[in-house]
Parts: sequence; C-alpha cells; structure tokens
Amino acid sequence: MTPLLALSLLSCTPAPSDTAPEVQLTHSFSFVVIADPHIEGTAEHSDRLQAAVDWIEAEKDARQIEVVVVVGDIGWGDGLVQSRELLDGLSMPYLPVLGDNEVHFDTGQPFDEVFGSRIEDLADTMSDWRRGPVEVFNTVHDQPSWMQNVAFVHRGLTFVALDWVSRSSSGVFGELAELNDFEGGTLPWFTNELGEFEEGRGEDILLFSHHPMHTPSFNLEQLEQLTRLTGPLEGRVAANWAGHYHVNFEEELKEGGYDVFVTDATWDDENTIRIVEVWSDGATHEFRQELIVLE
Repeated sequence: MTPLLALSLLSCTPAPSDTAPEVQLTHSFSFVVIADPHIEGTAEHSDRLQAAVDWIEAEKDARQIEVVVVVGDIGWGDGLVQSRELLDGLSMPYLPVLGDNEVHFDTGQPFDEVFGSRIEDLADTMSDWRRGPVEVFNTVHDQPSWMQNVAFVHRGLTFVALDWVSRSSSGVFGELAELNDFEGGTLPWFTNELGEFEEGRGEDILLFSHHPMHTPSFNLEQLEQLTRLTGPLEGRVAANWAGHYHVNFEEELKEGGYDVFVTDATWDDENTIRIVEVWSDGATHEFRQELIVLE
C-alpha cells in the first residue's frame, strides 16, 4: 500500500575521512509532512486526507512518527471544520500551517477560530513553545490580518512555521509569497526568532511554510532579505518544507544555507505524503526522507 516513490537524503554529517571517525547516528524520531489537502466539501478530497491519517496511525509505532506538519491549503468554507475533525484523528501532535487558499476564501479569521486551539495545545506537548501576534493590522494592504507564526522545540530540533501568505486581493500576486514586513508580521517575528541562534553545525532549525522559500514564490529582492537572515546561520538551518506547487520538488538554496523540499498535494493526482526520519548522535542530525504514495 505504501511503495517508495523517491528517497532523498539531507545530511549535516561531514564525509568520513582518514583522520575523522565516522559519526554513529541513531534514529531519534520521524515527522510527516502533509501538503494541500484542499478540504472544501468534496468527498474525494476528504477521503484522501483520511487515507493519509490512517496510514500515519498505522505506521506511527514502527516508524516512530511523533509530529505531523500540514503545510497549508488545509480547508476553507464548509471544509474548514471538517479538516480539523479529520486531522484530530491523529494521536500525535500536529501543526496546521496557513495557506493562501484559506486567505483568498476569506477564512483567515475562521482558520484561527478552528485551528487556533490546536496550535495553542502544542504549548502543552512541546518545549519552548512561542507564537507570534495573531490579529494585527497589515499596513502593507491596509487591513486587519490574522497571522500564523509559531515555533517550538521537539527532541532538540526547533520547528518554525512561517506565514508568508500574501494578503493581496490580486489573483496573480495573491498566489505569490510576501514577507509580511509590518509590525506583528512574519519577517520581524522571524528575524527575532533567528536572533536567538548562533552559527553551528547542528542542522537543528526546521522551517515549514505553505510557499517554498525560494524564487519564484518570492521575488529576488525578497529572497535576498530572507537569505541575509538564514545565510549566516549556515549549518543550523536544515531545510524548508513546503507545499503550494502540487508537485514533489527539491532544491539546494546555497545562499540561504538550507534546502527546499516541496511535497505534492494529497488531493491532486497521486495521494502523496512525506515522511522524514531524524537520525542523530545528540549533536548533529541527518534527515532521511521518503515520499509515500497512498492507494
């Protein structure tokens, strides 16, 4: 039921040499990335998300799955509450990330009303939980906006969910990412978060967002602002896991010091999720990734 579609390896461990002994890693835990369920009243979409939840629950012990991250376009309209009900079938903590469709269907505030308590619950199950401002005034688009930025630590890894969703009313620009650079917005919050870290080799900062943190999601000027933040922390920022494109894709972003991994949508063509095994020696981490196609 779960054939291997692709395998990619993200490693922070230096290559063995004649002078350095090989680092011995052990499997610490796994997390799963679900992208773009698109729960909006269509039974097939709901069935596909249910299949993802069922697979995770069936494999959680054997694969040591401890966290699930849903990287946006989860549900809107009549499907918003249903998406929460389906995801609540998971027995491990899950992190819902805001997508552009929730905003475009004017469910930014309802998203917080439905999933806000689930995000707050992470404070009880994860260490060092913190959340950015939620209801803020967006001076870029001159409107109230409900932001969704959160971070926590699990087994020494910092999970950071970032809201790069544009609040533009333009169909073209609304599909792209924005830095949300205003008081209470994502860029100042992220800047403050990264200020807590120094350069190192732990690969212990994991970034999650609906829009991939590269071009063309961001224009070159915006991406340069991002990479000026993450680049100096090369060796600490492991990767950005995202959705939005409805394909499986990966890219090394050297200037940012991280890799980008995009996971295909559960609702479209092949029902795909990504499992990421975290291997560690306590100081360094290696991420072994498998794309699972559900039947």
